[in-house]
Amino acid sequence: MAQAPPTPPPMSATELRDEARDSIIASSAESSDPTTSSNCSGSTETPPQLPAAQDIYQQVFSQLSDLAEQRNFIGITNIAEHHDLNGSNDKSYSRLLLIAPLVLAYMVLDDLTPAQHALARLPENVSLHPLSHALAALLASALERNYENTYARAQELFQMSQQSDFPDPRLGKIVGLLVNDFLDAFRKNTFELVSRAFACLHVTEAQKLLGLGRKEVLAIADSNHWQFDAANGILRPSNPSLPALVATKPGM
Repeated sequence: MAQAPPTPPPMSATELRDEARDSIIASSAESSDPTTSSNCSGSTETPPQLPAAQDIYQQVFSQLSDLAEQRNFIGITNIAEHHDLNGSNDKSYSRLLLIAPLVLAYMVLDDLTPAQHALARLPENVSLHPLSHALAALLASALERNYENTYARAQELFQMSQQSDFPDPRLGKIVGLLVNDFLDAFRKNTFELVSRAFACLHVTEAQKLLGLGRKEVLAIADSNHWQFDAANGILRPSNPSLPALVATKPGM
């Protein structure tokens, strides 16, 4: 007899809540009714179940959401790490309510190794969720300092978080917020790196490094007192003590 295809992970908000609820109800029923077995011949009536209490990940999420609104990224990592390492029912998809803010907060802080560790702790079923995949792809690009891929994957994650079928609208809001915070921090760190590392570079190269259009790059350069040679498209950072490294236009 052919086996049925595997059940895909829940994606809608209702499926995510039901998955967490069912796992709590199942574990509660098994522990409170030791006389029930699979080979019972008689039928018994099961009393109506009260709505399942929120698991630890759902309980902590509201606090993480408030911290994200406050831009308290260290607070997110401290609280999320504590509850992820000490939580129960770690195979529940609701664990993503904690892991997604944790990974993105680490990325905003440019602390990528513990972000890797957080994703590595996920059980297989949760790690295969589309949100986990999107987080892992963004993290991999940031680790490689693959600038163009980093901006592209951040945009993909942001768009995913804003879709109507995203697992939880509350989580989608916070993911979108933290992705934008990460992009701001990543661009700032990149700009500072370029300012220290290059005596000059072509404007198209700066566009790739910052993930911005020509107009936006020139505005940032001007506000930081960079010089721009319009005839040749060359930007010169304002720091005169930098080593004379030059990034030319690709192909030149």
